[in-house]
Amino acid sequence: MSKNSILLLLILVLCASGPARADEQTRQVQEELRKRHLFFRDIDGRNTPEYSTALRHYQERKGFAPTGIADDVTLYSLGIGEPLPPAEGAPELPDVPVLKSDAALSELKKRTPEPIKPENAVAAPKGDIRDFVRRYLAACESSNPQDELAFYADRVDYFDHGVVDKTYILNELAVYDQRWPKRNYSTGDSVQVVKTGNNTNARLRVSFEVANPLHNRRARGRTINTLGLIENGDSLQIASIKEARVRRPSRHRRRPPGFPAAVGRTVHKVFHSIFR
Repeated sequence: MSKNSILLLLILVLCASGPARADEQTRQVQEELRKRHLFFRDIDGRNTPEYSTALRHYQERKGFAPTGIADDVTLYSLGIGEPLPPAEGAPELPDVPVLKSDAALSELKKRTPEPIKPENAVAAPKGDIRDFVRRYLAACESSNPQDELAFYADRVDYFDHGVVDKTYILNELAVYDQRWPKRNYSTGDSVQVVKTGNNTNARLRVSFEVANPLHNRRARGRTINTLGLIENGDSLQIASIKEARVRRPSRHRRRPPGFPAAVGRTVHKVFHSIFR
């Protein structure tokens, strides 16, 4: 092979390698969006209109500017980029949904009716409500989805899925049980009951630990859960449920300069240096 042929071959390889690297990042974003049930096309690394639409939906969910472009803030949020070593003694979180709200279908929200509005305030005393919450968490640990399903009303504003029926919830519970067959939840005495008009909410901090021994996956953390309760005869039922993380994942990544949480830490450090 002549020198000119070798040079031409090297040029072609270098030209092809640049787009390939860019496409690899797009492919990673597509995979993360699919895990969150936002992207349903082939994982091919192509920047298609469907890919941009899925990105915008994810950015809207996170409160970012819905540009449809995988900027540094979005990539960091998706867990894509150069990782930092995990904190000493902290567990690694697997690259699959951990919380039930992690796999929410945001598209469903556009097709659901108005949120459920209770007609009558819950008359049950706070002690009964706290007991109901503890029994509900115990049912969440059961391998039989029907045990947890029994605590829900016929229609539930379910995490970020929108208002769904019990058949939908049963399917979600079955999938979650396959993903995390071992589950443990605890709340101690942290249940707060707030009654406003006809609305009764139980707010609690939950410590969770989930595991999948078959795939050697474990995750743990804490959430703030808010249960909207209604009465059905003599029984309480959950008509709405929301959750939010209260502890950062143990796998840290470098935050881009414009990431919102970085601003809060900077302000905290300034005040600490002034008033310490």
